[in-house]
Amino acid sequence: MVRRASEGTPRLVWGRYDIRSLAVACAASGAVPLLVVALLVPSLVRPNGVWALAAVSVFTAVTVAVTFRVGVLDDRQFVLLGSGGMVGVAVSAFVIVDPALTMGVGAMLGVVPAIAASGSPRRITVPLTAIAIAAAVSVCIVETGGAVRLVAVGATITTVLVPTILMASLRSSVTAMTARLVDLADTDPLTGLLNRRGLTARVAVLLDQACSSGVPLQACLVDIDHFKSVNDDFGHAIGDDVLVEVAATLHAVAGPDAVVARLGGEEFLVLGLVPSMGGVEATILAAVRGGGTVTVSVGVARCTVVPSDHEVCDAGAAVDAVTTTADRALYAAKSYGRDQAAYVLAEPLPWAGAVRKDSLSFE
Repeated sequence: MVRRASEGTPRLVWGRYDIRSLAVACAASGAVPLLVVALLVPSLVRPNGVWALAAVSVFTAVTVAVTFRVGVLDDRQFVLLGSGGMVGVAVSAFVIVDPALTMGVGAMLGVVPAIAASGSPRRITVPLTAIAIAAAVSVCIVETGGAVRLVAVGATITTVLVPTILMASLRSSVTAMTARLVDLADTDPLTGLLNRRGLTARVAVLLDQACSSGVPLQACLVDIDHFKSVNDDFGHAIGDDVLVEVAATLHAVAGPDAVVARLGGEEFLVLGLVPSMGGVEATILAAVRGGGTVTVSVGVARCTVVPSDHEVCDAGAAVDAVTTTADRALYAAKSYGRDQAAYVLAEPLPWAGAVRKDSLSFE
């Protein structure tokens, strides 16, 4: 049974082992068939090769025992045991006099690099691939001769490289596709701004910063004035153009430290810490007004974020609380004649969250 782990942790098999660790155990165990051959047909073992096979047997046992005890190997353990297992396979092939083993050894040596390519960084995959190729080529050189040696070397290198390259390519494609799907899920397709889901995913970082620094959080709820008239008079295509234009303006003037999102319809939210948000509402009003197409009204809410003892923190609820308060200020700005900002001071917002490893940056 395979259990889905949380993001940033390996996928576990049978409760506590990941695929990479099991692959190391299997790769080290690849020497076992060669040891069986040596026991069944002692004449195939080179002189004094028994001691080498004994050493390989001990290392194989240690590798399997450590892997099954640790469960999920870290990078250093993976490199050490994986490379040791490959060397053990090569040594076993050296001491057994049987050219037929050459291609089989190449296949066994290709297991660890292929698994490394599927889930390890390049700094680990490349050295392991080099070790596998060096070991496989060495076996070919010893076990074959003449033109056959050249063919065997080429075939063995191919046997190691092809699965590794395919796994690396597959991993790259999956990573790119996953990033694309996350981007699609977190952004508004029309304006390219964050949607509510993407906003919630990034707000936890802002709340942590506001809570730890004591700097107030400021929310600017921006609504396009008379947007229904734009759609009614000029059509929804022009309305979409206006939304895109306003979104681009907000993104340009909000600054790199603010989070800008489209909440739905003609309503947008600009959220950030006060030092970088001071006076941004006036800049928004002037910038949109200067475009000459529409105007906007802005509801501004400021609140402090205070530590809380609650263990469960909902960033979405925090966004809703701040947005609801800013909406009251927005209503006031509309009532006063639109194309202006109104302000309200929100109640302190309790927050017990901390920056988690899977939190996303909002640069």
